[in-house]
Amino acid sequence: MTSTSSPTDLRAAALADRLAASFGELLMGGAATDADDLAPLTVLPAAQATAPQQLAAAHPGGPAARQQALALYRRCLAHYRQRLQSGLPEDDVGQAAAYFVLACVAALQQIDVSPAQLALVERQMRRLLGQHPAWAQAAATERQALFEQFAVLGMLVGESQHEARRQGPAARVNVQNAARGYLRQLLGLQPDHLHLGDHGLTLRLPAQPLAEALKAAGQA
Repeated sequence: MTSTSSPTDLRAAALADRLAASFGELLMGGAATDADDLAPLTVLPAAQATAPQQLAAAHPGGPAARQQALALYRRCLAHYRQRLQSGLPEDDVGQAAAYFVLACVAALQQIDVSPAQLALVERQMRRLLGQHPAWAQAAATERQALFEQFAVLGMLVGESQHEARRQGPAARVNVQNAARGYLRQLLGLQPDHLHLGDHGLTLRLPAQPLAEALKAAGQA
């Protein structure tokens, strides 16, 4: 059985692709600062959420498995809005992006993220996303669909990684593999090089050995 994507789903995927094309490069420049003066990246909720259905359509298995996945993704979105946004009328894309990234980092590095760290990275995401050309060019429906993906997958990874810690190594590996894939898919990030520090999130790539650098230069 094949599934078709709606125009909104396709535009949201294109937005994620445009963000992923250069988002990692922005993080390599260091943590964003002084974002308190920037307005939150809020969008009005869609009359009908599209991300749960889009994610469920890609879920392996038959119709029954996809229907269960759809119900799970819808619960994740509702739980995120209630828990993180306290039922506020607007969705905050910067906060959802921060929650998503930090849930994945927590799963990969087996750390606990504090509310202060979440607030810091939210300000960072507000700057990095808000000043990205792809965000400026995106329609409201694209922004809302991106929020939904961040919220659903962030809540899914966050809850799963806490449960996996109790279940053991195999469960942790499964969640970590999923987190790596989500970070690459939505933001084009190299998961194992992300670092959470006092100034937010940075991307630290290992230095290329001198011999490899000389070899590459000689072949250029």
